[in-house]
Amino acid sequence: MFTLDCAVLRAQSIPFVPPSYNYGSNTYNAGSQNWSVAQGKDGVIYIANNDGLLSFDGVNWKLHLLPFNRGAKSVYVDQYAEKERIYVGSFEEFGYFEKNTANQLEYHSLKALLKSYTFHNDEIWTIHKLGDEIFFQSFSSYFVFDETKRTLTAYNPDPGPLFFFRAGNSLYGQFIGDSFSQYDGKGFRPLLARNDLRNDMIAGVVPTTSGMLLFLTKRGILSYDSGSSRLTTWNERVDNLLKNATINRVLSLTDSTFVIGTLEDGLYAFHLDGSLLWHLNKSNGLYNNTVLGLFGDREGNVWAALDNGISYIQPNSPFWFYEPTSIQIGLVEDMLIDRGNLYLATNQGVYKYSENQIRPIPGFEVQSWFIRKFDNQIFVGHNRGTSLLENDRNIPISESFSGGMDMENIRLNGKDILLQSTYSPLQVYDNHNGRWQFSHRITGFADLINNVEVDHEGNIWAGHMYKGFYRLRVDRDIRNIVEQEYYTALDSAQRFRTPLKIMKLRGRIVFSDFHKFYTYDDIKRQIVPFEQLNEDLSDMADTYKMISVSDTSFWLVRENEYTLINYEQGTYIVREKIPFGILNNPPNKGRGNVYVDENGLSYFFLNGGIGKYLAKKETRQTWKKLLLAGVSISNRKKMEMKFIPVNKKNFIPYSENNLTFQFQYPNFSKEKIYVECFLDGYDSGWMQIDNNTLTVNYTNLPAGDYVLKARAVDELQNELSNLTFSFQIKTPWYRSSWIIVGYILLLIAFLSFVTQSYLNKEIDKKNKLFQQQEKERLAQLEHQEKLITQLKNEQLEADLMHKSKELANASMLIINHEELLKDLKEMIQQFVREGKIQRAQGTDLIRLIDHNLTDEDQWEQFQHNFDLIHENFFRKLKEKYPALTPADLRLSALLRLNYSSKEIAQMLHLTPRGVEAARYRLRKKLALESEENLIEFMINFK
Repeated sequence: MFTLDCAVLRAQSIPFVPPSYNYGSNTYNAGSQNWSVAQGKDGVIYIANNDGLLSFDGVNWKLHLLPFNRGAKSVYVDQYAEKERIYVGSFEEFGYFEKNTANQLEYHSLKALLKSYTFHNDEIWTIHKLGDEIFFQSFSSYFVFDETKRTLTAYNPDPGPLFFFRAGNSLYGQFIGDSFSQYDGKGFRPLLARNDLRNDMIAGVVPTTSGMLLFLTKRGILSYDSGSSRLTTWNERVDNLLKNATINRVLSLTDSTFVIGTLEDGLYAFHLDGSLLWHLNKSNGLYNNTVLGLFGDREGNVWAALDNGISYIQPNSPFWFYEPTSIQIGLVEDMLIDRGNLYLATNQGVYKYSENQIRPIPGFEVQSWFIRKFDNQIFVGHNRGTSLLENDRNIPISESFSGGMDMENIRLNGKDILLQSTYSPLQVYDNHNGRWQFSHRITGFADLINNVEVDHEGNIWAGHMYKGFYRLRVDRDIRNIVEQEYYTALDSAQRFRTPLKIMKLRGRIVFSDFHKFYTYDDIKRQIVPFEQLNEDLSDMADTYKMISVSDTSFWLVRENEYTLINYEQGTYIVREKIPFGILNNPPNKGRGNVYVDENGLSYFFLNGGIGKYLAKKETRQTWKKLLLAGVSISNRKKMEMKFIPVNKKNFIPYSENNLTFQFQYPNFSKEKIYVECFLDGYDSGWMQIDNNTLTVNYTNLPAGDYVLKARAVDELQNELSNLTFSFQIKTPWYRSSWIIVGYILLLIAFLSFVTQSYLNKEIDKKNKLFQQQEKERLAQLEHQEKLITQLKNEQLEADLMHKSKELANASMLIINHEELLKDLKEMIQQFVREGKIQRAQGTDLIRLIDHNLTDEDQWEQFQHNFDLIHENFFRKLKEKYPALTPADLRLSALLRLNYSSKEIAQMLHLTPRGVEAARYRLRKKLALESEENLIEFMINFK
């Protein structure tokens, strides 16, 4: 934990406010309205929400339901009970949550302890503890629970209580429209009458050394002296400041500070001397203006339960913010504090904060790059050139007409000058009679230079706004460039060009290409790697500005972070890292900057404002511990999950060897904290777990003993806390010792059985071998006889096939001969009819043809003979396929005889294509599949 010097905060008139972080219902996934906040001893925050009890450990939100899913109106954590209890009040319901052995909250209702009380719209609005008694307060009654005796007693005062307050060791009550009373152990004794309270009611109590402050809802703050019972106005100025506000809640944050929550204007924080420390409302960071509950956690942070959402405020944060709400000032480029006045140069102009208000300075309504004071003169560089700021007026420097980017007071060639970079030339200012005046432009060089540095050798290093930088040397009169060298890269091995930046650290020029740091070796006269920085700050080469806080302390402005380093005993050490993500409206990428005032205070430049950094005074936070929020095991086959105890060694069935570990480390500071874990016996090294869930899963773990080790570390790898958790995955039953012994006995029995069976088989085998040999001899004789018969049959079949082919050849020749004669006869008859030949000649030719034609049907004769040889092939084929034509049957016969297509074409006087067409038609009629062979079909057809 750390504390800040409140005197420093109060001394500044600029209304800086602490950082605030907001959580809406879409973040915590519950009702929008929140009523009360408390904290457990493990640091977890509990919030009474309209949907139930919320818990938040800095990473994970959880909603814990109450009976009938009713909302919670109040919460109180009793950290001093034997077992921590989270008391919760609801509508006609109250009780407490306790953690079970698995660290999961379980609810226990106390309502059943009331024997003779009838609830009538009782909502529990506050819960307090006094001694061993817990007080639950509603608007009509209050209930006292004795933790030791476990008794619950109901009280019905008239009028009913509005609020109960705990101050010091006393309990107070404000009763509706009536007195302010103190509990005396038996009941509430009136302390102040209503007319003593300006006919108002008390909304809060803060103890003081002499008594207490009483906060009226509408009519100010009273100081009560407990010794004299005297009431006085505490601070009229504060009363006047709060005159339009309705006080609803009050929080005593420290012994000297308190926070007021209002119904319409957010939060006010005051010191006990009456000074306003900060005021937060919706316009400058609060999520909602209606404050329903306030709580101060162990780190001095404020939790505000709001009518819509939750806000978390860090009064002890090292950085506070000032963002004007009355005017939009844009991105801050530079700032200056002079004689109690704040000047801001932004991308929209120059602004001055003075006398509790900020306003633009006329004439500067342009992009302004810098505002610097040299001696008694204030210079402003902007788009139009450079101006002097005198008496809140813009006095342009007429000679400087090109945009002013940077200006440095340097000593060059034995002269003190102001060297300025612009959109084009470099310009020199001389000091005449105590005033800086424009002198001249340096000739021989012009470019868009946004910053300049000069080393002890007199080299001017000029950084281009976008691409590379220059090394320049001037003549003795600083009027002409006599030497010029341009750098676009620092490492020739890099494939892609990166931005190059020029800085100065402890008087030495530093370059960065976002991969490494470099410096200028004036002996070798070349740029070389800056080995010390690359070793000490190896991951910070994205630095583009270095700002000195002191001789040994420096800010590095990086792409997404402000980093504070110290130079100690010859080494650069990182002291603080401030990521842009935790800043309100961080600067644009590459546009961050830091201003250090004469007191050593640092200011960050933001989008729409500035942040102020106050160095921490660190104290060890011994209460913060890394804990297991829960360990669950699951059986993936049954899709079942259950939590197991976290404070003892667990013996887990092998069937549930999928484990999920959820950690908690109550870090609400927004500083980067990492949780790493290592499962001894499984992991090969430490691994960082997801910062968004703090959960790690291990699936299908083998049987064995394990120790989970986990640690919380900060960004500098300092260990903050650690834990270990032991467990065992049991060996599955089929791998247990007695099962293995059984396996061995079964194996022995099996081997004995196998051996005996083998011997019996060998004897049987020898007997069978003799029988088999005899059978084989007889079978061989039989086989030889069959082989002889088969050879004879094959010879006969071959002879038969030969004869069949001879028959087919002869038959086809005769058939073709007769078909030719018939065709010739028809042709002659046609010629006679047409008169092409004489009838007598045609008659003689026809008679000759008829003489050579036989009366027998040669095709019928062929079919008859073929059926005799081939077991009625034609008859069976025609019976099964009646659609076959004689041509199809003729082709079928030739295919059965295994004639080739070429042979068939010659025998049938067809072309090969005609044969293929005939075969295709035949396949279609036979309905053969594409993979069936037509010839094999015919040969095998029976």
